[in-house]
Amino acid sequence: MKIALCQINPTVGAFKENKKLILSNYLEAVKRGAELVFFPEMVITGYPIADLLYEDGFVQENMAILAEITSQATIPLVVGHVHSENGHLYNSASLCVDGQQLFRYDKILLPTYDVFDEDRYFSAGSELGVCKVDIGGQEINLGLQICEDLWDEDYDRKLTEELQQAGAAFVVNISASPYHELRLKERLRLVQNKVQATGIPFFYCNLVGAQDELIFDGQSLR
Repeated sequence: MKIALCQINPTVGAFKENKKLILSNYLEAVKRGAELVFFPEMVITGYPIADLLYEDGFVQENMAILAEITSQATIPLVVGHVHSENGHLYNSASLCVDGQQLFRYDKILLPTYDVFDEDRYFSAGSELGVCKVDIGGQEINLGLQICEDLWDEDYDRKLTEELQQAGAAFVVNISASPYHELRLKERLRLVQNKVQATGIPFFYCNLVGAQDELIFDGQSLR
């Protein structure tokens, strides 16, 4: 199975430009033989979004762009976006293929410390991100998680282990994780610990570039 991790540099609120960036990288990945393509957390909107989330038009345009991207998905594609439902906003990832959104995962662990303020804007998801994906005619159980779901040492829930116990054959974490001096070592330690604990492959797809005072270093892992 050939997996593409597209660590790109979206711009907050630049929906049309972000769509072009996503689709150009997606089509290049397909051209190179990818069977499953992943993009980072909040790639449609850019990150961090902050109070733009209080603008109804912002959330609606994000959903419209998701639909446009989905319409061009010929092989399975996972993208990060905002989801709105019953008055709640979610930090979400959708699995899209053949013009359909087959599955949506809502981030469960919401960071609210340091530069993060996600509890202010988002509701936590409740369902694990395990879904079936067809790769070359074979159904495989994919385990999806978003950024903080990996950084679970200070939480009661251990989502990577839960995904493995629920039947995931491998786990993909899509992230918008900012850089600091020791961050890569911390990520490597966490991912290595999860692989040792679960015995299944782990992939990590991070944003790259800069937004406001934050630098995103990419450094995706496989």
